[in-house]
Amino acid sequence: MKKNLAGVLIFSALVLSGCGGGGGGGTATSPSSLSISGVAATGAAISLGSVEARCATGTGTTTTNADGTYTVNVASGVQPCILKAIDPVTKTELHSIVEAGATTANITPVTSLVVANTLGDEPATAFTNFNAAAQAKVTSANINIAVTRVQASTAALGSDADMTGVDFMKGTMQAATADASGDATDKKIDALMAALAASDKKITDLTAQVKTLTSTANAASSMTSVVGNAQYSLSNCPYARSGDIWAINFAGSAPIAFNADFSNMVLKRLSDNSTSAINFKRDASSNAIPCAFTAIISGVATEFRVSEGGIGAWTQANDFGLVVPVQKTKLLTDSSLTGTYPSLAFIREKNLGYRAAAPIRFEVDSNGDMKSYSCDMTKTKPDCLTSVNTSSADPTSCVHQSNGTFACTSAAGLAATGILYVTGSQATMFMSITNMTVGVNRFGGLLVMTKAAHMSLPKVGASTTANSGWYAGINPSGNIVVSGGTSASTVESVDLITNTYVTSSAGTTTTYTRYIDTPANGLLFSKSTDTQGVTMSSPTGWSVAMLKGSGTEFDGWATYIRAKR
Repeated sequence: MKKNLAGVLIFSALVLSGCGGGGGGGTATSPSSLSISGVAATGAAISLGSVEARCATGTGTTTTNADGTYTVNVASGVQPCILKAIDPVTKTELHSIVEAGATTANITPVTSLVVANTLGDEPATAFTNFNAAAQAKVTSANINIAVTRVQASTAALGSDADMTGVDFMKGTMQAATADASGDATDKKIDALMAALAASDKKITDLTAQVKTLTSTANAASSMTSVVGNAQYSLSNCPYARSGDIWAINFAGSAPIAFNADFSNMVLKRLSDNSTSAINFKRDASSNAIPCAFTAIISGVATEFRVSEGGIGAWTQANDFGLVVPVQKTKLLTDSSLTGTYPSLAFIREKNLGYRAAAPIRFEVDSNGDMKSYSCDMTKTKPDCLTSVNTSSADPTSCVHQSNGTFACTSAAGLAATGILYVTGSQATMFMSITNMTVGVNRFGGLLVMTKAAHMSLPKVGASTTANSGWYAGINPSGNIVVSGGTSASTVESVDLITNTYVTSSAGTTTTYTRYIDTPANGLLFSKSTDTQGVTMSSPTGWSVAMLKGSGTEFDGWATYIRAKR
């Protein structure tokens, strides 16, 4: 059976291989050394992203830090300037502007809207053609007017996204990372991006509307015309946006389409229009837990939670999985999907219940073609350097469907359904393997791939509180679905040479050694005296993991949602 399982995991790696406000005014009169600083973020911090400044005189480039902070120097620079930041994961371009006398500029989706309205042009075009006419518009007065209009438009998304009274252009802000949530300003940007993602729109769809605003009178309608029903969310969870969603599990069932209506707290199954009431999950004191909900779906009690990035996790007594907003316009060939993908594959035999999990590394080129690399988990420090032999792969074809999925089939009987989801700083593929035959055994499972983001070592003494995350999954060597809050933990030591750190958990003497970017970039390998695990996380607050206990197979699965924001 182990031989068959190994073959299944290699085969799963090949499934996709065949798928194709403020400041001074006036104009500077003499060249001087110019330094501009701020935070670049899509909501989540833009880590190791490029920043370019183009000024009336002079240009400069730099790279963002892990927390999105940056400083760009322009030799002999003369303001005003326009700035561009590119997220290295999704290739999302964001812009900002600085008038004469200002030296601080955040670069976020909201500042991009201000650029569009101030210059009356698409930010990308304005950056390319930052001529004298455009430069003349970059004044404190014009920027303040544009800020007011943009704030009025964000008010349409509810109080949690309303930027009124917030200095998002130059104010201090802390962007979210994989290890820490952002501040109040960052959370408002998260809410904006969640609305765009749920409505399958990009920031450029919104700048196209905002650039023509001439007053605040129709600002709100310009926003709602883009995001539609995704304008509706909840005061305690701005990331839970109304719209169509996919529910997928880790056993290989076909994705199920629902519509989540948070304005009426109703969940509708689109295949038969049956409805379920959405209720708040409450703590022991009957207080609603942020972003936690319950529903009775087809007679089964279900709990689900939503992350900052819009992706959620759900659990029932005997099942668990993920919830993903529907995006119909994304294609495998989209430039945002090019790059390195750490991946975790979860496979289960449908009748006998055998299961296993393995990490896989994918490289996706600009044509949408993929190469897969298997991972050697027997090494002390595992790696994913072995290219899978595609000569033995079952020919597979994948076809984009009108509902936004892509369907894959093969001559040997493989059937799989893929889902693409891109927003801000995350580009993710989910492959629900509904049927895979190996010998006499039939398997199903889930392949989760998310673009590799920069990982950094934490500081000694850094800690997480109890219940800072919520998990749903199945323990190694067991068949019982479990869920609950994570334990408090503390970083005990850090080794810069080996890129490892050691953590301890409250209530136990067990310590875990954790290797960043292992066995591949974007993966975290952890081990203690009797357990091992590999985690793939997103800065937008969700992650998945495969686990191994005292046995020989990685057969435990889990998904996590950051609970405390």
